[in-house]
Amino acid sequence: MKNPLQLCLSAALTMVCLPAISQTLAEADAAYARQDLKAAFEMYQKLADEGDAAAQYQVGHFYESGRHVAQSFDKAEPWYRKSAIQGYAKSQANLAWLYVNAKGGLPKDMVQAVLWYEKAAAQGDRESQERIDNLYNFYPDLMASVRNYKVAILDKQRQEIAAQRQAAFDAESEKNIQESRLCLNKLTEDARTKSLAGKFSPFGSNTVPMEMLANTGKPNAKEKAALSYVVAEWEKCIDIQAEPRKKYLPPEANNIISSYRLDLRSGFADLYSGKSSYGDTARMRAKLDIEFKQKIDTLSAKIQAQEFAEAKQRQEAEAQKRYAEAQSQQQREAEKQRQAEARRMLDMQEAQARAQLEQTRQLQRNVDFLQGMQMQQMFRPPPQPVIIQQAPAQHYSTTCYTTNYGGVRQTVCN
Repeated sequence: MKNPLQLCLSAALTMVCLPAISQTLAEADAAYARQDLKAAFEMYQKLADEGDAAAQYQVGHFYESGRHVAQSFDKAEPWYRKSAIQGYAKSQANLAWLYVNAKGGLPKDMVQAVLWYEKAAAQGDRESQERIDNLYNFYPDLMASVRNYKVAILDKQRQEIAAQRQAAFDAESEKNIQESRLCLNKLTEDARTKSLAGKFSPFGSNTVPMEMLANTGKPNAKEKAALSYVVAEWEKCIDIQAEPRKKYLPPEANNIISSYRLDLRSGFADLYSGKSSYGDTARMRAKLDIEFKQKIDTLSAKIQAQEFAEAKQRQEAEAQKRYAEAQSQQQREAEKQRQAEARRMLDMQEAQARAQLEQTRQLQRNVDFLQGMQMQQMFRPPPQPVIIQQAPAQHYSTTCYTTNYGGVRQTVCN
């Protein structure tokens, strides 16, 4: 057995000799900065496999650019998408670019491109916003297509949520309904319930026998005991469905149901106490059933009207939004035109300034040339007459000379 010192030395050697297996994004970036692409790619790949969004973007960029690895848009797209889904703006913009140019196995889909550019622009990527504007300018109908797509997605999401809620309600309700029915069937077969047959029924019915409506009798002590038991058990069977009703039905519907049950219980209490007869209770039950159905129908109509009004309100809001977007687009176009005009005016002013500067320089060159000529003439010695030809006069005793003075030829005779 090793002593404690040997164990410590062994542990120390193990810690020193084992290579570091965890790498950080900063280390990968440092390798990339010093152009060690092989090491950088391996580190990015490892981090990307672990789910790092920035590393996933870098792996996608390696494949898109073809640096260190063979260029492949098909391999770049999945990494950009994984990173974009996590909210990495650069990947969102690059994924949009793939849609615009139909790269990476993606179709040419400008709507999807705008949606991904919007996600990047929402994080402050100005270039993505500029590309959205360019796409809207190049494709006049694209804005309407994007808007319609978003509306369709919202409608689909609402439908999915409603379907999920309905499916959950149906599944939970079906289970509770089956349990409630078993409970009621068991109560129906109970001897105490059968003892009240023809006189009282807590279950309700579309048609009430005439004999039950005309029964003026009131319960005796034995029937009261049976009546108390049957009503209590009936409420237990109905309460099985209480939770899904509270969870999924509108509050108004639950209020109507609670009020209906309270009125029924009050009527049953009057029968138990002898204030009313079996016939009075049957008529009370039939009346409450009719009122309950009317209230539920009214509530259903109200909910449908609200849904219609909300749909109409959404349409109006969408119309106002389209109008605002149109105005905003016009404002953007006007601003672009204003900026273009301002740039054009600046270019003209700059051209005029350059022309004036060139004219000034030319004038200065002319002045310098003239001044130079004047200085040369000031310091140049006067030219001496040069005798070119001497010819004696035939008839006069005069001598003539032809000279060149300052570049001017002249003849002088004495």
